[in-house]
This record gives sequence, structure tokens and C-alpha cells, in this order.
Amino acid sequence: MEEKEWFSTWFDSPYYHILYAKRDEQEAADFIASLLQKLHLAPGSRVLDAACGKGRHAITLQQLGFSVDAFDLSPANIEAAQAFENKDLLFFVHDLREPLPLANRYDAIFNFFTSFGYFDDQQDNQKAFNTFAGGLKEDGLLVLDFFNPSFVLANLVPAETIERAGISFQIKRWSDAGYLYKSIDFSDQGKAFSFVEKVELVAKNDFISYAAQAGLRLVDLKGDYALSSFDEKESPRMIFTWAKKSN
Repeated sequence: MEEKEWFSTWFDSPYYHILYAKRDEQEAADFIASLLQKLHLAPGSRVLDAACGKGRHAITLQQLGFSVDAFDLSPANIEAAQAFENKDLLFFVHDLREPLPLANRYDAIFNFFTSFGYFDDQQDNQKAFNTFAGGLKEDGLLVLDFFNPSFVLANLVPAETIERAGISFQIKRWSDAGYLYKSIDFSDQGKAFSFVEKVELVAKNDFISYAAQAGLRLVDLKGDYALSSFDEKESPRMIFTWAKKSN
């Protein structure tokens, strides 16, 4: 029996949602609103939220006037998100590495908040970019938001304890062989649990290379959720915007 990839089990765990329950939703909403002002997408544009989790940001996009499709690998996430579906908001289960059901469909595709870099095989990164490019209309936009590896490694917190819902999560972080690891150990109701997150430290130039091979040209690169200019050392994020090249 083939072993499941770590993200297919941890992201489906209720403890994942407990640990990350206090993410800054207002910052996320403000970022999306500011980003859309810069992109100048027409009202009613069809957009895709790729790796959407439980659909919070897809819902925001739809509320801002777009026709939204959104997918995630986790059936549990999509089941939760489907409670919010309407004629302009559709959720479905999909693997980022597989071609989308319909090609040349979207005016923009969004991959928010480090929803990339989970694969052991780097060829899967290229497959994901091919998926993005295949789904975009000509001149359509891809926005991908990922942590800046240089900043993250320079500011890594090796260990901490996070209290959530009466559970003490023991967190350790380290890097090895081009990946960032985060171990999460805790007990609940007398049972011990252990998970490890593993995210590739994808460099800026690697992203640009994947995109170019997929037929995407770089339009913009920002360094944080306030959309400041990117600085290799000081910026916490890499927020890329690419456009699909015209044939």
C-alpha cells in the first residue's frame, strides 16, 4: 500500500485547524483587497483559488465580485467549503499536479499563503506550474504567495510551545537538504500525536524558471502583504504575479 504524503493526512486532521485557528484573517482580507486593486481585474472575472483549504479566501474573492472556482486536495476541506457554494462559487477536490478539468478558463489563478512546495519530487513543482498555465486564458494572471527562504532561515525560531484549546503543541523547526521542517508533538485525551510539516525552500529564481517553462512571464514581485517592494534579505514573503504569454 502506497504511503500517504504528509500533507494529505495532517491537513485533514482537526488538530491542524486548532493549531492554526488564530491566523490573522483581517491581514489576509486586506492583502487580497489591496492585491486586487493592483491587478485591475474586471468585475465578474472568472478566477481560481488553487489549494483553497476550507475556502475562506475563495469566499472573499466571490464577495468582491468575481466568479470563483476553488479546489483543494483535502476532501474534508472541500466538504466544509461546499456549504458556502452558490452560482458564483464552486468548490472541488483536485491535485495541483494534475491538469484542470477545463483549460484556458481563468482570468486569474491565486495560490495564497504558502500552498506550494509540499512535493518530494521537484518535477511535481513544474507539473503544478503547467497546471496553472493550462488553466489561464491568454494574458491571464497567476499570483503565487510563498515565504522568502532567505528571510525565514535567518529568523527561524528553533523551538516553542503553543497553547490552543487546552492543548500544548511542542514545535521544533529546522532545515535540511533544501527543505524546511516543523515537528508538532502533543497529547490530547491521553493519546500522543506527532506530525511533521515539510516544505521545500523554493528559491526565487526556481519559481521564475518553473513559470518560464510553463509559458508565464514575470510581471511583478512584492515582498510582504502590504505589497512593499521585494528585498532578498528583508522581505518575509515572495508575492509573484505572472501573465500567460500570448501565442
